Amino acid sequence: MADPVDVLAQLLSPQQAATLDAVGRRAWEAAARALQAIQGQAPAVALGEARLVMPDEIQGEFGDPHLAVPVELSTDNDQAATAYLVLPTAPAAAYLQTEADNPEDQEQQTLVVASTFLGQVIQALNQDVFARSSNGLILSFDDVTANTMPATLGGLDDACLYLTASLSAAQALPIALVLPGTFLDIVAGSMATAFAEPAAAETPLITQEDLEAAELLDVELQRIEEPMAFPQQPDPQPAAPRRAAPPPKEQPPVTAQRARFTPLPDPGPAEHTAGIELLAGLEMNVTVELGRTRLTVAEVLSLGPGSVIELDRIAGEPVDILVNDRLVARGEVVVVDENFGVRVVEVVRRGHEIEEPEPVA
Repeated sequence: MADPVDVLAQLLSPQQAATLDAVGRRAWEAAARALQAIQGQAPAVALGEARLVMPDEIQGEFGDPHLAVPVELSTDNDQAATAYLVLPTAPAAAYLQTEADNPEDQEQQTLVVASTFLGQVIQALNQDVFARSSNGLILSFDDVTANTMPATLGGLDDACLYLTASLSAAQALPIALVLPGTFLDIVAGSMATAFAEPAAAETPLITQEDLEAAELLDVELQRIEEPMAFPQQPDPQPAAPRRAAPPPKEQPPVTAQRARFTPLPDPGPAEHTAGIELLAGLEMNVTVELGRTRLTVAEVLSLGPGSVIELDRIAGEPVDILVNDRLVARGEVVVVDENFGVRVVEVVRRGHEIEEPEPVA
């Protein structure tokens, strides 16, 4: 496989390629920590293919069912670009443990769980990596969609870095990254100084004046340390013979030994929790929408107590049920213990949110 850094150097400068290599390594470390916090174990990654392509050259590689994740980049300088993460649907369902007998149910569950996983990963990347950028670089991702990459690639005209890899934990998950040159250029410019090595401190040069001053100081110290000579006085009494000092004892040789540490116990394999179970305690905003309409500014300003706003929904027609602003079901309004409630009458499948108008006879 070609080295991604060498491939990048064909599109960008060597300095930019080195910066992107450092950013990529830090980004994977942050993503692995986020996935470990969710799954209970850190996935391993194996790089596959790395090459420069034009978007239309890889349209045919996304014919099988897949999930497409647009990863949007923006900066304080109004720079923006979008890259794409692509997951094959069936392996993604196995990896996230969202498999179902009904293909539509499996796709819907995998979309929800994948969105939650990716939200945690994007948050970790922004906090641990891109917070160091020089211009407020931040990542976000739009709605995860199914089987949209061929049409998306048909609308791109920027040379891209095409990367494939495989994540492995309890299951293996092949992934693909489509990184347009504009996206890479913005990241390289924003992170150019984020992981730069600090400059080594310059060694001060010793001048001839410093040496001469040091010699003068050494001479003065020698004069102070020399013992002062005094004239010897005669000893009135004979001095007692001095006892000879005992010879110094020999010190035993010091023997260095290698430090030994008690090995840590094997933690054993971590339990792999099912994807849906991981989200069991996650709180989600559920909104019931009675209807919508459009008003002019003058009409809005004229609203007051007693005003009636006519909605675009017929009386008795099912209302929309949205989860995190995404339409998931329709229902009818009921009363439960003097409170309004909604009885679900229809579950909306992905891609069927907009009803087709009936043909006029």
